[in-house]
Amino acid sequence: MRKFRPMKSLRSIKFFALAIVLLASLGASAQQDPVFTHYLQNPIAFNPAIAGTVEGLNLSLLTRHQWIGLDGAPASYSFNAHTPYVKQNMGLGLNVMTDKAGPLRNTHITGSYAYQITVFPNVKLSMGLKAGISSYNAATGSVQVNDPSDPNFQTDEQRVSPNLGVGFYLYSKQYYAGFSVPKLIEPRLNKEYRESKEPYNPQFYLMGGYNFPINNDWEFLPSALMGIMGGSPISADFTAQFMYLKRFYFGTHYRIGDAGGLFVNAKITDDFTFGYAFDFTLNKLSSVNSGTHEFMLTYTFYGLWNTLQGWKF
Repeated sequence: MRKFRPMKSLRSIKFFALAIVLLASLGASAQQDPVFTHYLQNPIAFNPAIAGTVEGLNLSLLTRHQWIGLDGAPASYSFNAHTPYVKQNMGLGLNVMTDKAGPLRNTHITGSYAYQITVFPNVKLSMGLKAGISSYNAATGSVQVNDPSDPNFQTDEQRVSPNLGVGFYLYSKQYYAGFSVPKLIEPRLNKEYRESKEPYNPQFYLMGGYNFPINNDWEFLPSALMGIMGGSPISADFTAQFMYLKRFYFGTHYRIGDAGGLFVNAKITDDFTFGYAFDFTLNKLSSVNSGTHEFMLTYTFYGLWNTLQGWKF
């Protein structure tokens, strides 16, 4: 008789429970995209209209390691580059984002184009489009199971899907607001789901923020980002950020029903910024992980194009 190994079985149960939840999110409907605490430094990932609304060529790199201590926990990486071309009132952008969790790995590569018009004095409207490809991978063939002959775990699942998105962004020096649908085409993991007649519910985002000057040294910069998709809970981030001497940023944020946290960003030079955020879990997973760590680097090449006045992320 085979010996029962309680600790090994418990780890297997935890692993498969996490895998089932993640696989379910990639089934017949689209997966909600990972949201960074530094979402303002990851703008064109969810709204292509933001491309080129700041001065210079902006580069940003973000890494997010979620639920530290939990096997197979999600990790996300994102690279952004976007720049204006003022003479044509347009902006161009590139985003490469990868997120992985357990046996799952998704990679999205998209290019963005935005066109800006003046709607009121000192207020502009940017309209953006994005296009690219998304790769969805489930390494089920490498998962250890009790029955190695199980056909569901013989080979890995892989699908490549095209992607289109649209966004709008109204902005001035003092405030901004945006609306976007970053995935108009339904991503599919399993071929059998292609025959599903259920309507696709794309996720759309609403965002907004305001600059409140306190004195010559301090500014208060509240902002919010909300993701809405039919059949899924609303994802909403609320951020309270303070800026000191236009060089140091720090604050707190709250993600409804999921997490809260603290963050700090500092301009090391006029061009280079480093940031760190720590999130503590507020849902049922809080007892099995020690929080989430996020790191952010940005670099801006000024002087490549003519000066553009706009919101600085």
